[in-house]
Formats: sequence, C-alpha cells, structure tokens
Amino acid sequence: MLDFLEHIAVSIRRTVRPWVIGLRGRGVVGTAAAGDATFEVDRVAERRLERLLRGSGRPLLYYSEDRGLVALGAGEPEAVLIVDPIDGTRNARSGFEGCMVSVAAIAAPLRATPEALTLGDVTHACLAEIVGRRVFYAQRGGGAEWREGGRVHRPRLSAETDLDRIAWSLGIVGRPARPLFEMMAELVDRTSLTGGFFSCNSIAFSLTRLVTGQLDAALDIANRIYRDRPETREAFIAAGHGAVMGLCPYDLAAAVLVAREAGCTVTDAYGQSLDSTPALAGDPESLRSLIAAGNPALHARVLDYVNERMAR
Repeated sequence: MLDFLEHIAVSIRRTVRPWVIGLRGRGVVGTAAAGDATFEVDRVAERRLERLLRGSGRPLLYYSEDRGLVALGAGEPEAVLIVDPIDGTRNARSGFEGCMVSVAAIAAPLRATPEALTLGDVTHACLAEIVGRRVFYAQRGGGAEWREGGRVHRPRLSAETDLDRIAWSLGIVGRPARPLFEMMAELVDRTSLTGGFFSCNSIAFSLTRLVTGQLDAALDIANRIYRDRPETREAFIAAGHGAVMGLCPYDLAAAVLVAREAGCTVTDAYGQSLDSTPALAGDPESLRSLIAAGNPALHARVLDYVNERMAR
C-alpha cells in the first residue's frame, strides 16, 4: 500500500512542481466544497490525481478537497484514499517551499461504511514535498520515516520544553486575526527572539517539520475559539469570505498519522484524540483544532497555555 501511495504522491509532485517553480496557476478558478478557494494549480493537481487513480485499474474510493467522495472500479474497494493534492496551495502559488502532496489510506477490509470511517481508521500515509525532495511515510503501528536522496531518515523529535525557546507554527489561513492573536500574542512575543514563530500555511508541512526536528510544536486553535466563543463567529465567517475555515479531515489524515507514528504528541486544542473525527467530511462540524509537539512535556505546557487563555 505504501508503494501505491508513494506513486500517487510523487506523480502529482512531478506534475505540479513546474507550475510551482514557475509561479504558474495563481488564478482563482472556483471554490472547494469546504469553502476554500480553488486555484488553477489545485485543478491541475486534482486532474492528475483522477487520471492516476482511474489508470490504476483498482477498485477504490477516494476523497479529495475539490471532488468529495468518488468511487472507481467495480466490486469491493481495495482501500479508501483521502487525498489533498496540494496542502499549502498559497505557498505553492507563490513558489514557496511549504507545500506538500498528502495521501492517506484506509486499507480493506473496512470496519465500517465509508460515512462512518474516522481518522482512527487510517492505516497508511505518504506526504511528498513539492519543492523539496523529502517523502514521508507511516503505517499504523509500524512507525514513520522519511527518504531523501536515496537515504532513509528516522524521526528527529525535539526535546525542548521551555516555552520561551520553542520554534512553533500557528495556522491562520482564513481565520480572523484579532481573536486568534489576542489568544496567542504573549507566546508570539515570548518566542520570536529566543525561539521562532512561523505561519507555515500548511498543516502537512508543519507536522512534518516536527518529524525532522525543525519545529518543536504546531498549533491550529481557531476551531476551539469558534466553538467556545460564539461572539467570534461572525468574524470567522467574514474572514472565510462567507464560510468557516479550519482544519478539514483531508488536511489531517496523512500528516497526523506520520506525526504520531514518529512519536509526536498530537491532539485537538482540548487535549482530546483526533481519532473520532469523520474521515470523509468537509462540513463545518467536521473541522478540528490541533496541538502537536515533539514531546509530551511540551505538549502539556502548550495545552496549559491555551487552556489558561481560553479561561480569561
């Protein structure tokens, strides 16, 4: 299964990389089901994905950001694939490094109907950098690794636990800046000189930087603010140009498995497991928050910080 996922991810990378490097495909050509903008380069990647899967001759179900759930072939599906052909499209359209192809699989036999599948059912994951050359792999219960230049690399997780020294990322795309930064401003100030604050604009890129040891933590707390502070909801709708934006299951499926199998501590912003999240959904109720860290002690400190700010 991992070889098949790698074939998909690397083939999509090969197709879209010239577009990314050449700063092509920047125009908005539509809106995805979850409300995000669809850029021309997204459409190129989606078309390549469909050709690959139809050409495989395998009976499959696949879910992608722009297409939703698609059935291919006859008979029982060999797997359900959850694909984000470009995670970090805004980086891709600007030629920046932080964009990846994200492919996850729930291998047959399926324990439930497709509608009842969750992120806890994901069995395999592959993430390929589009500008770079790293490819990340994970199998549930089998650990994680990445490969680059013919070499296999094991996870290099951070042991940092001092909040003043962490390098961390925060998801902000389509989220209202004011409530988000009111929550996180103190941590930004504490870390911007002695650690590092980043907005990577791709949860797949952020979580794989935990695996490489480049980041200590990755956060996306917007959905907790939206859920717990109803007075912010109009601001969320305005920031999303009429839709509530956040982490969709297709954003998380592959990256969370890679990070967890690498040994990272990964939960939502309440400290709860993401395993019960519907795997094949893009509606506002399926959106999630995230706190991930390279070690359990740092995760606990970041969660304490978020809990304290939410209690104010």
